[in-house]
Amino acid sequence: MTKTDHVLVAGGGRVGRRVAKRFADRGRPVTVIERDPDEAHETDRDFELVAGDATRPSVIESALRPETETIAALTDREDTNLAVCLVARQIDPDLRTVARIEDECGDEYADFVDQVYFPERASIRAAVNAISGSNVRTLEDVTGDLEILDIQVGYDAPIKGKRISEIEFPEGVQIISQTNGHVAAQPDEKIVAGRRYLVAADNPVVNDVLDLFQGAEE
Repeated sequence: MTKTDHVLVAGGGRVGRRVAKRFADRGRPVTVIERDPDEAHETDRDFELVAGDATRPSVIESALRPETETIAALTDREDTNLAVCLVARQIDPDLRTVARIEDECGDEYADFVDQVYFPERASIRAAVNAISGSNVRTLEDVTGDLEILDIQVGYDAPIKGKRISEIEFPEGVQIISQTNGHVAAQPDEKIVAGRRYLVAADNPVVNDVLDLFQGAEE
Protein backbone atom coordinates (compact mmCIF):
# COMPACT_ATOMS: atom_id res chain seq x y z
CA MET A 1 0.00 0.00 0.00
CA THR A 2 1.34 3.41 -0.94
CA LYS A 3 0.76 6.66 0.88
CA THR A 4 -1.88 7.77 -1.67
CA ASP A 5 -3.80 4.49 -1.90
CA HIS A 6 -7.47 4.75 -1.03
CA VAL A 7 -8.83 2.48 1.71
CA LEU A 8 -12.45 1.32 1.53
CA VAL A 9 -14.00 0.14 4.80
CA ALA A 10 -17.34 -1.69 4.94
CA GLY A 11 -18.93 -1.11 8.32
CA GLY A 12 -19.05 2.17 10.24
CA GLY A 13 -19.48 0.71 13.70
CA ARG A 14 -16.94 0.96 16.51
CA VAL A 15 -14.21 -1.11 14.82
CA GLY A 16 -14.69 0.24 11.31
CA ARG A 17 -14.88 3.84 12.49
CA ARG A 18 -11.72 3.60 14.61
CA VAL A 19 -9.77 1.91 11.81
CA ALA A 20 -10.93 4.54 9.31
CA LYS A 21 -9.91 7.33 11.66
CA ARG A 22 -6.45 5.81 12.12
CA PHE A 23 -5.85 5.84 8.37
CA ALA A 24 -7.33 9.34 8.03
CA ASP A 25 -4.95 10.53 10.76
CA ARG A 26 -2.10 9.24 8.62
CA GLY A 27 -3.34 11.31 5.70
CA ARG A 28 -4.69 8.30 3.83
CA PRO A 29 -7.90 8.78 1.79
CA VAL A 30 -10.64 6.64 3.38
CA THR A 31 -14.25 5.86 2.53
CA VAL A 32 -16.63 4.04 4.88
CA ILE A 33 -19.74 2.22 3.67
CA GLU A 34 -22.38 2.07 6.39
CA ARG A 35 -25.96 0.80 6.13
CA ASP A 36 -27.04 3.13 8.96
CA PRO A 37 -25.36 6.53 8.46
CA ASP A 38 -26.14 7.50 12.06
CA GLU A 39 -23.54 4.91 13.15
CA ALA A 40 -20.75 7.08 11.75
CA HIS A 41 -21.07 10.01 14.12
CA GLU A 42 -20.46 13.49 12.79
CA THR A 43 -17.78 14.08 15.43
CA ASP A 44 -15.77 11.18 14.02
CA ARG A 45 -16.25 12.15 10.39
CA ASP A 46 -12.62 12.33 9.25
CA PHE A 47 -13.49 10.20 6.24
CA GLU A 48 -15.95 10.02 3.36
CA LEU A 49 -19.20 8.21 4.15
CA VAL A 50 -21.30 6.24 1.67
CA ALA A 51 -24.72 5.11 2.93
CA GLY A 52 -25.80 1.68 1.72
CA ASP A 53 -25.52 -2.08 1.90
CA ALA A 54 -21.91 -3.06 1.19
CA THR A 55 -22.97 -6.51 -0.05
CA ARG A 56 -24.58 -4.83 -3.08
CA PRO A 57 -22.24 -4.49 -6.07
CA SER A 58 -23.67 -1.08 -7.00
CA VAL A 59 -22.83 0.30 -3.55
CA ILE A 60 -19.25 -0.97 -3.64
CA GLU A 61 -18.78 0.35 -7.17
CA SER A 62 -20.02 3.80 -6.10
CA ALA A 63 -17.44 3.90 -3.30
CA LEU A 64 -14.44 2.59 -5.26
CA ARG A 65 -11.82 4.95 -6.68
CA PRO A 66 -9.17 4.25 -9.31
CA GLU A 67 -6.59 4.35 -6.50
CA THR A 68 -8.45 1.95 -4.18
CA GLU A 69 -5.98 -0.71 -3.08
CA THR A 70 -7.82 -2.48 -0.26
CA ILE A 71 -11.35 -3.15 0.93
CA ALA A 72 -11.74 -4.10 4.59
CA ALA A 73 -15.05 -5.63 5.63
CA LEU A 74 -15.31 -4.84 9.35
CA THR A 75 -19.00 -5.18 10.19
CA ASP A 76 -20.03 -7.23 13.24
CA ARG A 77 -21.28 -10.11 11.05
CA GLU A 78 -18.82 -12.64 9.66
CA ASP A 79 -21.15 -13.75 6.84
CA THR A 80 -21.64 -10.15 5.72
CA ASN A 81 -17.89 -9.51 5.72
CA LEU A 82 -17.14 -12.59 3.63
CA ALA A 83 -19.91 -11.63 1.20
CA VAL A 84 -18.51 -8.11 0.85
CA CYS A 85 -15.05 -9.47 0.04
CA LEU A 86 -16.39 -11.95 -2.52
CA VAL A 87 -18.44 -9.26 -4.25
CA ALA A 88 -15.47 -6.89 -4.26
CA ARG A 89 -13.25 -9.53 -5.85
CA GLN A 90 -15.81 -10.06 -8.59
CA ILE A 91 -15.81 -6.32 -9.30
CA ASP A 92 -12.02 -6.00 -9.23
CA PRO A 93 -9.87 -9.15 -8.83
CA ASP A 94 -6.86 -6.97 -7.98
CA LEU A 95 -8.44 -5.53 -4.83
CA ARG A 96 -6.83 -6.70 -1.61
CA THR A 97 -9.54 -8.02 0.74
CA VAL A 98 -9.54 -8.11 4.55
CA ALA A 99 -12.43 -9.65 6.49
CA ARG A 100 -13.31 -9.40 10.17
CA ILE A 101 -14.24 -12.87 11.43
CA GLU A 102 -15.78 -14.22 14.62
CA ASP A 103 -13.30 -16.97 15.49
CA GLU A 104 -9.67 -17.88 15.00
CA CYS A 105 -10.20 -20.47 12.26
CA GLY A 106 -9.05 -18.02 9.64
CA ASP A 107 -7.04 -20.45 7.52
CA GLU A 108 -10.16 -21.93 5.99
CA TYR A 109 -10.93 -18.57 4.38
CA ALA A 110 -7.54 -18.28 2.67
CA ASP A 111 -9.00 -19.02 -0.78
CA PHE A 112 -11.66 -16.34 -0.40
CA VAL A 113 -9.96 -13.35 1.26
CA ASP A 114 -6.39 -12.12 1.43
CA GLN A 115 -6.34 -11.66 5.19
CA VAL A 116 -8.63 -12.07 8.18
CA TYR A 117 -8.88 -9.95 11.31
CA PHE A 118 -10.11 -11.35 14.61
CA PRO A 119 -10.92 -8.35 16.85
CA GLU A 120 -11.66 -10.25 20.05
CA ARG A 121 -7.96 -11.17 20.29
CA ALA A 122 -6.43 -8.19 18.51
CA SER A 123 -6.20 -4.42 18.73
CA ILE A 124 -7.23 -1.71 16.29
CA ARG A 125 -3.53 -1.49 15.42
CA ALA A 126 -3.73 -5.13 14.30
CA ALA A 127 -6.55 -4.24 11.92
CA VAL A 128 -4.54 -1.31 10.55
CA ASN A 129 -1.58 -3.63 9.99
CA ALA A 130 -3.75 -6.19 8.21
CA ILE A 131 -5.02 -3.51 5.85
CA SER A 132 -1.68 -1.75 5.36
CA GLY A 133 0.23 -4.73 4.01
CA SER A 134 3.94 -5.30 4.51
CA ASN A 135 5.69 -1.94 3.99
CA VAL A 136 4.52 -0.36 7.26
CA ARG A 137 3.59 -2.17 10.45
CA THR A 138 2.74 -0.68 13.84
CA LEU A 139 3.84 -2.69 16.87
CA GLU A 140 0.68 -3.58 18.76
CA ASP A 141 1.83 -3.61 22.38
CA VAL A 142 2.45 0.14 22.63
CA THR A 143 -0.07 2.29 24.47
CA GLY A 144 -0.93 5.97 24.31
CA ASP A 145 -0.17 8.30 21.40
CA LEU A 146 3.30 6.88 20.69
CA GLU A 147 3.58 4.65 17.61
CA ILE A 148 6.45 2.19 17.09
CA LEU A 149 6.65 1.63 13.33
CA ASP A 150 8.38 -1.22 11.55
CA ILE A 151 8.85 0.56 8.23
CA GLN A 152 10.65 -0.22 4.98
CA VAL A 153 12.61 2.57 3.29
CA GLY A 154 11.34 3.27 -0.22
CA TYR A 155 13.65 3.58 -3.19
CA ASP A 156 12.42 7.15 -3.75
CA ALA A 157 12.55 8.09 -0.07
CA PRO A 158 13.92 11.61 0.62
CA ILE A 159 16.14 10.25 3.40
CA LYS A 160 17.69 7.42 1.36
CA GLY A 161 21.48 7.52 1.59
CA LYS A 162 21.54 10.20 4.29
CA ARG A 163 23.17 9.79 7.67
CA ILE A 164 20.72 9.79 10.56
CA SER A 165 22.41 12.89 12.02
CA GLU A 166 21.74 14.77 8.75
CA ILE A 167 18.00 14.14 8.65
CA GLU A 168 15.62 16.84 9.86
CA PHE A 169 12.94 14.78 11.55
CA PRO A 170 9.77 16.35 12.96
CA GLU A 171 9.77 16.78 16.72
CA GLY A 172 8.76 13.52 18.38
CA VAL A 173 10.54 11.10 16.01
CA GLN A 174 13.42 8.76 16.80
CA ILE A 175 14.98 5.94 14.74
CA ILE A 176 15.53 3.08 17.18
CA SER A 177 17.34 0.41 15.15
CA GLN A 178 17.24 -1.70 12.05
CA THR A 179 14.38 -4.18 12.37
CA ASN A 180 16.75 -7.16 12.21
CA GLY A 181 19.49 -5.44 14.19
CA HIS A 182 20.63 -5.94 17.76
CA VAL A 183 22.02 -2.46 18.49
CA ALA A 184 20.56 1.03 18.53
CA ALA A 185 20.81 3.15 15.39
CA GLN A 186 23.87 5.39 15.39
CA PRO A 187 23.99 9.05 14.24
CA ASP A 188 26.53 8.31 11.48
CA GLU A 189 24.53 5.34 10.10
CA LYS A 190 23.29 5.79 6.53
CA ILE A 191 19.68 5.03 5.65
CA VAL A 192 19.54 2.23 3.06
CA ALA A 193 16.68 1.82 0.58
CA GLY A 194 14.81 -1.45 1.02
CA ARG A 195 15.99 -1.88 4.60
CA ARG A 196 13.51 -1.91 7.50
CA TYR A 197 13.85 0.25 10.61
CA LEU A 198 12.05 0.58 13.93
CA VAL A 199 10.94 4.18 14.36
CA ALA A 200 9.24 5.78 17.35
CA ALA A 201 6.88 8.61 16.45
CA ASP A 202 4.20 10.64 18.19
CA ASN A 203 0.86 9.94 16.53
CA PRO A 204 0.40 13.46 15.03
CA VAL A 205 3.61 13.16 12.96
CA VAL A 206 3.23 9.56 11.74
CA ASN A 207 2.18 10.74 8.28
CA ASP A 208 5.32 12.94 8.05
CA VAL A 209 7.41 9.89 8.94
CA LEU A 210 5.77 7.84 6.19
CA ASP A 211 6.54 10.59 3.68
CA LEU A 212 10.20 10.63 4.69
CA PHE A 213 10.64 6.87 4.69
CA GLN A 214 8.57 5.94 1.68
CA GLY A 215 8.78 8.78 -0.81
CA ALA A 216 6.53 9.65 -3.73
CA GLU A 217 6.30 6.18 -5.25
CA GLU A 218 5.78 4.15 -2.07
